[in-house]
Amino acid sequence: MTSHQVFPSTGFPAYPTIKLDAPAGWSQQVVPDAVGALMAPTAEGRYTANVVISVSRRLPGYQLQDIAASVDSFLDALPDAVLLGTEPVVINGRDWHVREARYTHPQAGSLAQFTAVTVVHHETAADIVQLTGSCQPTEGSDDLKAIYSLVASADVTPAS
Repeated sequence: MTSHQVFPSTGFPAYPTIKLDAPAGWSQQVVPDAVGALMAPTAEGRYTANVVISVSRRLPGYQLQDIAASVDSFLDALPDAVLLGTEPVVINGRDWHVREARYTHPQAGSLAQFTAVTVVHHETAADIVQLTGSCQPTEGSDDLKAIYSLVASADVTPAS
């Protein structure tokens, strides 16, 4: 007899709920391999600041320090990478690993990439929620502040 399996279910839990406060003028975008993205208003000849929202599933027991090491390794491998300080951060009651890097993108030039990750544990899985913000770190630009604010608003809860 065939057994039907359903997503979401206890065996295949739904992804967490992710609530973010987008800065004024930012728009929602669908992007491949992500839950979605928020984009700053576009300006001719200028890199468009953005935050990509992704969720990936791991086996139970996967911890924040595991994804933190992976994030740091990825950022350190970017061209001309300079990793800025990191520290554990609590956002809306949830532990996050937050790291910023400055690097040189082949087409866009100097960029800042701000990555924040947290782990949502289920009985049968661990979900990694990742917010990755990118912008040009130009003098007087509010893009990086907007990314910081957006990440600071993150409210991530397990699906019920």
